[in-house]
Amino acid sequence: MRIAVLSLFIPLALIWPAGCSQSAEPAPRADFIKGMTVSAQTWGWEWATPEMAKTLDELRSLGVNSISIHPYAQIENDGHVRFRNRDDFHHITVPLDWAHERGLSVMLIPHIAYWGSKFLWRGEINFQSAEEWDRFFGDYETWIVQMAKIAEAHKAAIFCIGLEFTEAQKYEARWRKIIAAVRQVYHGKVTYGGNWDSYQKVKFWDALDYIGVLAYFPLTKVENPSREELSAAWANRCEELTRFSTAHADKKFLFVEIGYNESARAAAEPWAFQTGGAHAGEIQQRCIDVALDLPLRCSAIAGMYWWKWFPELPSHEKENYRLQTPEIKRLIGAHWR
Repeated sequence: MRIAVLSLFIPLALIWPAGCSQSAEPAPRADFIKGMTVSAQTWGWEWATPEMAKTLDELRSLGVNSISIHPYAQIENDGHVRFRNRDDFHHITVPLDWAHERGLSVMLIPHIAYWGSKFLWRGEINFQSAEEWDRFFGDYETWIVQMAKIAEAHKAAIFCIGLEFTEAQKYEARWRKIIAAVRQVYHGKVTYGGNWDSYQKVKFWDALDYIGVLAYFPLTKVENPSREELSAAWANRCEELTRFSTAHADKKFLFVEIGYNESARAAAEPWAFQTGGAHAGEIQQRCIDVALDLPLRCSAIAGMYWWKWFPELPSHEKENYRLQTPEIKRLIGAHWR
């Protein structure tokens, strides 16, 4: 459904907390990472197609200056992590090189695929025995170092060692070992993606370059919230982020994921896959509009990667979190171009 979005661009005077600029029209930060996750309808072969090259051109035209892609390995119920170890990784290296040709930086953010296992999401990956944990971390380190070598060889600016491991991230020493192994083969910026509700429990931020977070913060339970209400919610969240950054030697946050589904519940439950409901498109666009404005006002944030974009290929289903609508493209361009 096409809807008018002119009202989304009306500037509103907001009072922002300490650590955030109070300018009504803040100057763009030249070093801000304006990122987009380019996802895939399958396991990633789409990233090496001509449609991917066209996607990168379009994103660059909208003001995006960085992309991320997320190659997969598969978790099994016994802790094994299955991945390819004899492959030219064409589907990873080609888009990295294409991005550089267009002046775009890249974050490589390998994902664990959990579908087909007993785990409902990465935060549920948990084992009862030391043997299973040893198996998981052994396989995982081998794979993640393999991915880090690709990131180094093809000049990825940022490498994310994992994300959403609410249970597994409790094993601090194991993650410090993985970080050290990655830094032996990769010399760019390294981060980890803590979930919005558990990033404060991560104990190894000091070993990383960014405090990575999946920024699906709930904003308000108000139905069809206004731009002012969303902005006020983000102002409160910005205070939290600024305090945490200050407590960690002013290390900046990087939103390794941020996104809103086309849902009436987008502001209340940004992580939810359910779509539809009253004013769903308007609420999604309003949430995106406010979040695109936030980093210019909150100095604790170094950048963000939106979830998500797709190479334009035939698909038999409507992808969740898909940002490729004329209205959302206009919003991105208005803020980032």
